[in-house]
Amino acid sequence: MNPLIFDIQRFSIHDGPGIRTVVFFKGCNLECPWCQNPESMAFKPQIAVYEDKCIDSRDCAKACPVNAISFDDGLKINRQLCNGCGKCVDACVSEALKIIGKEYSADQVMAEIMRDVEYYNTSGGGVTFSGGEPTLHHDFLLELLKRCKAAGLHTTIETNGYFSWEKFELLMPYLDLIYFDVKIINPEANKKLISGNSIRITSNMLRLAMQGAPVEFRVPLIPGFTANDANIKDIINILSSCGAESVHLLPYHSMGECKARKIDSHLPPLNLSSYTTDELKKFQSLFERENIATIVYR
Repeated sequence: MNPLIFDIQRFSIHDGPGIRTVVFFKGCNLECPWCQNPESMAFKPQIAVYEDKCIDSRDCAKACPVNAISFDDGLKINRQLCNGCGKCVDACVSEALKIIGKEYSADQVMAEIMRDVEYYNTSGGGVTFSGGEPTLHHDFLLELLKRCKAAGLHTTIETNGYFSWEKFELLMPYLDLIYFDVKIINPEANKKLISGNSIRITSNMLRLAMQGAPVEFRVPLIPGFTANDANIKDIINILSSCGAESVHLLPYHSMGECKARKIDSHLPPLNLSSYTTDELKKFQSLFERENIATIVYR
């Protein structure tokens, strides 16, 4: 079975140099409560509900083979019954339902990528593989990377760093840029808040640095999670150990919570406030004091 892909976004300018196509894989091995793409977490198709588009025809309920759709209190899906078959989506003429996650072959993905090759060539762009966590689909990803390099495309990966080093090494000859997210360093806090093993993540950071890999580190600034004094200090220390000269700071915003509601995600609402410009400058100063330049993405 080919992996599920939940989006192929063209003309992106925020996921690497130039104009890019971003391929979003479905499935993740961490569970960050602040995830900006909560629809990427599960390894199975999910139905997203856009209630504002519903015209109450109820054709979706008639098409559902497992009776998972009800209208007792607006359009609702029983997630325990739903198998993600998508028949309700096909029946919905108002596009109030959307299936998240579709199986693609390598040929189909490459066809989408190659549509914009002229834009890549003129802007210095290329393709970015994101998710979810793209390294979980190693064999498929390796095949795509080989094809992209054979076509002369610039390649980037966005990873949470929680990967098998032995497998990732096989990808490296075909990667021009690695965006590596650095979240929570303390192993106990990491396991409690987002699952996974931060020791593996920091080990992978150091190995990439030792090999002189084209890696750029990114830190999501999440109030109450990553953006506290102890964790920021730990991050600065590990970045210094890696010889990092710069870091990308990604301030929290609530976009993911809106998407989570559409798929009835298990993630709880955080109700966090975004940082002000002055607050972000304070975070910047902590890194810059240690000679680590900052790039802030808003």
